This record gives sequence, structure tokens and C-alpha cells, in this order.
Amino acid sequence: MGRTVRAKVFILTSIVLLVFSCMSAHAQYKDMPLTSGGKQIERKGAYFYDGDEQLCPEQLAGFLAHTDFTSVQVEKYQKGFNAGKGLLIGFGSLTGAGLITTGIGVVGVMAEAIAVGVGTAFLAPLFVFAGSESSSDMQFESKFIYVTYAGLAAAGVGILGLAAGTTVYCVYKKRLNRVEDALNSRPVDIQVSVGAQKHRVGLAVNF
Repeated sequence: MGRTVRAKVFILTSIVLLVFSCMSAHAQYKDMPLTSGGKQIERKGAYFYDGDEQLCPEQLAGFLAHTDFTSVQVEKYQKGFNAGKGLLIGFGSLTGAGLITTGIGVVGVMAEAIAVGVGTAFLAPLFVFAGSESSSDMQFESKFIYVTYAGLAAAGVGILGLAAGTTVYCVYKKRLNRVEDALNSRPVDIQVSVGAQKHRVGLAVNF
């Protein structure tokens, strides 16, 4: 009787192991390193790096195949990011030049005003001697006032350009950050097989 029970238990155990060997338990894990070296892909500027090596378009396309992004999208994001960066550099330089020009113009106007004031003070006795009631006939025409206007215009255009460049830069930087997160958060399928394996009976994990 005991042998019969043991035989039945052995048969049931064998059947269960056989069933488990034909079934796989699948699980998806996030935040698993994507590169073979176990490193996270890092964004530097508009481009992506595996350690110190910049990913070429072919390598990046292979990694993107496991995400919701395409190479065309990423290329568009990179161009937008670089355009925004270029706007910031260009209009930042224009704003700085405009402010410097404005400062020079203001100093020039002040110097001219002082010179005219001093000259008027020295010439006042001559006006009195000539019978003029005042020296108000002297006209103050500043040459530096146009420099000031030009500087203010350049600074104004530069500030508007900086605002536009900042918007473009931030928008595409955010999109590239999402691509980086997707590359480093690719789901990885893991198969767990229990039962008869290639060389023995046991537990096998494949991914």
C-alpha cells in the first residue's frame, strides 16, 4: 500500500514538473541598464552617451526600437535644442552689445551736456556785453543721443530674442530628457522556467 502511495506521489510530482517546464513566468522590470556594460545612457547637450562614447545614429536607433520614440523624432528634438541654444548665444551677445552701446551713449550725452554747461557759463559775460538778455540762444544738439537710441534698440531686440530662445531651449531640453528616461527605463522580459532544463532539472532564468 505504501509503495502505491509513493508511486502516485512520484507520478504527480513528475507531471507537475513537466507542466512547469512548459510554462514561463514573465515579468517586466523598469530601470534596468540598457547598455551591455551595465551603464546608464546619459544625455550631454543634444546627444546621448554610453559612458564617454557618443552613440552614433545607428546605435541610438537600435536602443530607440525598445521605446516609444523614433530616430526622426529624436533628430527633430536635437535640432530644436541646438537652435534654442544658438538663439540664446546670439541674442545674449546682442543684448550685451546693446547695453554697452547704451552705456557709452549715455556717458557721451552727459559729457556733452557738461561741456555745453561749462561753455555757457564762460560765455555768459559775452552775452551780457553784447546786450543779449540770456544765453538761451545756444542750442544743445547731442551727437551721442543717436548712439544711445541704437543701443537701446539692440538691447530690446536682444531681450526679445532671449525670451524666444529660452522657450525653444527649455521645450526641447525637456523632450530630450524624456528620451533619456525612456532609454534607461526599457522594460526587460524575464522568463522563469521550472523543470527539465538542457542539462538537468531545476530553475532557469532567461532574459
